[in-house]
Amino acid sequence: MTHETDTDGLSLATKRARAEVRRRAVLSAGATLVPLPGLDVAVDVGALVSMFNTVNRIYYLSPEQIAQLNTEDRIAVFKVMSRVGSTFAGKYVSSSMVLGLVKQVGARWASGRLARWVPVIGQGTAAALSYGMFMWLGDSHIKECLAIRREVKLLMLKYTKEDV
Repeated sequence: MTHETDTDGLSLATKRARAEVRRRAVLSAGATLVPLPGLDVAVDVGALVSMFNTVNRIYYLSPEQIAQLNTEDRIAVFKVMSRVGSTFAGKYVSSSMVLGLVKQVGARWASGRLARWVPVIGQGTAAALSYGMFMWLGDSHIKECLAIRREVKLLMLKYTKEDV
């Protein structure tokens, strides 16, 4: 695995991933300000799917990228993903997966959806809750991807030392 396995590469990947998460969080917060019922939910689901898949690609952990690895590297990635217990890393994230996640964090998310119907203050609260939810989910996914990449690097170093 030569793609961004060094410390500087992972730092750069993390900066890019955090920028992507912030961009999607702002999109979600902005969607709460549009007074069309259901639009914010559709935007959130689409933005979460896109965010998770983009972060996977940034860390070279999309299913397509993993499939391109040689057998040893692919095995190392799968071992680490199972040990870390990855939720979205290494997977193609679909709308149904995101809806399952939304159900798990539902109370906070639903309160933001209801708050938006209170004029001005409610919309601001809904936007802040939506932004916060995206940042929390995105940061959690970044930490998961980063942990996988670091462990894969250590595992590959172990394989290399055993071969010598």
